[in-house]
Amino acid sequence: MKILMYGVNKDTVSIEDIDKYTLNESQKIRHLHDIKKFDGVEEVCILSSEVRSEYYLNVDETVFKHGDLLRYLSAFTGKPLKETILETYSKFNKDVVNHLFTIVSGMEAKPKGSHTTLQPVEKALDLGYKEKTIGIMIKDLFKNAIKFSRKMRLSEIMKPLYCAQPSRAIDLLQNSLGQLDDKKCVLFGNGYDVLHIAKLLLTLNIQSLTIANEDSADSTEMIDSLREWIDLTIDGPVSTRLHAADLLSVGYRFSNADGIVFSQSFNNECLNQELFEKVETIRQTMKKQIIVDFNQINRDLFNMLGHLVSYTSIENENTKDFTEHELNQADIFFDENLINETEKFMGNYQLLNEKHAQENVNKWSSLHQPVGTERICKSMT
Repeated sequence: MKILMYGVNKDTVSIEDIDKYTLNESQKIRHLHDIKKFDGVEEVCILSSEVRSEYYLNVDETVFKHGDLLRYLSAFTGKPLKETILETYSKFNKDVVNHLFTIVSGMEAKPKGSHTTLQPVEKALDLGYKEKTIGIMIKDLFKNAIKFSRKMRLSEIMKPLYCAQPSRAIDLLQNSLGQLDDKKCVLFGNGYDVLHIAKLLLTLNIQSLTIANEDSADSTEMIDSLREWIDLTIDGPVSTRLHAADLLSVGYRFSNADGIVFSQSFNNECLNQELFEKVETIRQTMKKQIIVDFNQINRDLFNMLGHLVSYTSIENENTKDFTEHELNQADIFFDENLINETEKFMGNYQLLNEKHAQENVNKWSSLHQPVGTERICKSMT
């Protein structure tokens, strides 16, 4: 068995042609099931975004034919096979692992550290799982990539490379509140940035997490999405309590929270004086609480809580200038961990393949016993 990856990206295909390889949701589903039927293909998962389309396969290399996939892509794009071959790159085994771990950690593109590279990977895993085109091998590959990304994004030494808003929010909360494992947080907004912050907070085992929006349906949808993500990517129980709220019901959780984040996807103009009066009524004494505001709209309202909370606007926080040495140390740390995790995954992959092969041998043997063997064995007993 072998893990393979075939792909194209904006660097291998002209700007005019990249759209020919881009897949919408229904096309992804069709490709998953079509390719799963190819001889030798055990599992398939598709990572597709505006900058890349990559096909991750677990195959029996003694049966699978590389040309089958290339001809399939040629037919789909309407491009000559020769051109498709030139535009397509491929990797196998540990190079696939190395490649995916680097992408999901935001370390392939410049500037490094983007959190947006994570979303297409999570979507790919979710779709492959729902369509039943992945099994234990590819599922573990993507789960381990996502886990590796979280580890990198939460590592102190990696801070020079992770400066996007979600990472800065976690940094500000930790700097102000210390360890977060016994803390309660409320996140306002319905964008992917909010989900990303939520996933990092879950990794830090916070006590409770509330997502709030003007419409409670938006919050409920995000909490449901978060629960699905937990079931798919995290082994073992998660102790963090999850809540969905709207602006009418969030008063108690707002007043009781240790950390509050307003993302850019949340319109602060939706906040009203009634909510802040409710917070004042519920909690009239000082609490060590920090509000991180990425939106900075209608910020005067926060003055009402001046004696109760610590308000932090991102523009008040200077982005630290890291030294060349700190940047180099972060790169070294990433490379060392990437090598270790890649070798660890490939070791587990080899063990699973050996186990699977032995199970097939045992199954074959049980179905092909010599005639009379069972009768002889019984007579001997």
